[in-house]
Amino acid sequence: MKIICISCGHSLSLDEAYDDFAGMVKCYVCDTLLEVKTCEGKLQCVNFGVLPQRPSSSPQPEQTTSM
Repeated sequence: MKIICISCGHSLSLDEAYDDFAGMVKCYVCDTLLEVKTCEGKLQCVNFGVLPQRPSSSPQPEQTTSM
């Protein structure tokens, strides 16, 4: 199956391991993450992918309210 990178337009080939897939694929030309969903070897959708943010290692200051 082939998909087109929605950032740079490059054609990406995906093998049969992606026939039933929902997840991220990285364009090896422009390094854009693509969120890809396929079903029975047919492309369902392609969107720009977003990685979940890691929690900050620095503690957040506590807010106090005085009355």
